[in-house]
Amino acid sequence: MSEPAVEDAEVVRDRVRAALAGVSRVVAVMSGKGGVGKSAVAVNLALALAARGQRVGLLDADLHGPSVGLMLGLRGQPVRVQGEMLSPIPGPAGLAVQSMDFFLQGSQPLDWDGAGGEGALVRSALEQSALGDLLGRTRWGELETLVVDLAPGADRLPAFSQLVPFLSGTLAVTIPTDVALLAVERSIRRAHEARIPVIGLVENLGSAVCGACGVEGPLFREADLGVLARRLDVEIVARIPFDPELARAADQGRPFVLESGDTPAGRAFRALAARVVLRADETREVSA
Repeated sequence: MSEPAVEDAEVVRDRVRAALAGVSRVVAVMSGKGGVGKSAVAVNLALALAARGQRVGLLDADLHGPSVGLMLGLRGQPVRVQGEMLSPIPGPAGLAVQSMDFFLQGSQPLDWDGAGGEGALVRSALEQSALGDLLGRTRWGELETLVVDLAPGADRLPAFSQLVPFLSGTLAVTIPTDVALLAVERSIRRAHEARIPVIGLVENLGSAVCGACGVEGPLFREADLGVLARRLDVEIVARIPFDPELARAADQGRPFVLESGDTPAGRAFRALAARVVLRADETREVSA
């Protein structure tokens, strides 16, 4: 199998730089492993920022497991092309959304390897090229914040940071188990090595909201996130309780945080949005 042609990295970065010229902040949402609710956090963070009156974009950078389209009720939307550029899909609260999901049919998987896995050796280059296209060939326009939902894995953030001219910071999402904390610690240490600002840790599923009475109570806590936060000198910026309505909204493509009212989970997402704006701007002032 011959290797596919891949554009020069500097050409891709120049295109991304031009596409993001009107974007004030780029905030990545990462996790060390899947299944911790990272995409739900990214989606509801973007919605909470938009509810504050911001112009917000949301990039689903999980090429093989895109879920943002489903969570926002946008699956099946046709790809929008303007000349040589893509237009983001309009989402709730005016979100500008881009995802590989819009390029796939139904439950079609993304397959670059071939039936026998013969393309596996060039997968990394192909994934980086596809991310570069989603970023650099999308007409993002003027945005105050672009939220990026990264794929799980400690390597995803440093690789993504090679594409963007600036990264305001990242949120690390985890649940309170030793397995999840070990994985997210690796991701944060990789961020520190790459000199990428870490806005803070988001704890998911440490508590739960009763579907009958709306009262928040303990769910499970197998590990103490505070120990990890102190060891890495990273702040816990949000604790998001499990809310059955949040899960239903995600499955039904409804914007939970816009409908949540005065619930513990809704308040947590709105407080997280305020914290992200503050910390991202602090980071920008320090690096300026």
